[in-house]
Amino acid sequence: MTTELYPAPTFPVSEPLKWQAPDKVELTPIQHDWLCFEGSLTQRLKSNCGHFEVRLLGQQEMLPHDEECRRLKQSQPAVVREVLLYCDDKPWVFARSIFAKSAENNEQLQLSELGNRPLGDSLFQREDLTSGPIEVATVAESHVIGKLNQQWFSQSKPLLGRRRIFSTAGEQLLVSEIFLTSSPLYDHVLEVQSK
Repeated sequence: MTTELYPAPTFPVSEPLKWQAPDKVELTPIQHDWLCFEGSLTQRLKSNCGHFEVRLLGQQEMLPHDEECRRLKQSQPAVVREVLLYCDDKPWVFARSIFAKSAENNEQLQLSELGNRPLGDSLFQREDLTSGPIEVATVAESHVIGKLNQQWFSQSKPLLGRRRIFSTAGEQLLVSEIFLTSSPLYDHVLEVQSK
């Protein structure tokens, strides 16, 4: 079973990262294409594999990282949701979403009932959805997600992530996604460097 191959980490998983504009990070064309893709990552992943699955690691109210609070311009506890996005029974993406309790309780968004369903399917169906600029981060091997990648795939290398703020139904959601080495982002890539 995949749960034995890729044991689930303890929620909450993520640690702070240094986010910056995509042009501040040296990216291959493939990496730029995936990281700066404006559409639904869920739909793109589905189109690149035979079987797509979301595995919920946890969703509960807590205080986000200081940097996340600054990005959202709030200092109150928020709902933190972390999932793994699986393609063909392998984890390709670790995703972390942060939104206010009012968003979780918003009947239009139905965020409290997502469970193992993808957030992207819910968001990208909304006609009022807008998104902010994409930010990119290099994820070191020493980061908790880098260590998970090493544990699962026996590969110790920097990873790449992206994030942006979505606005809909009067709410804001900060969504970050870190691509693991099993994803197509690293095809034919030897090294990831910061400028």
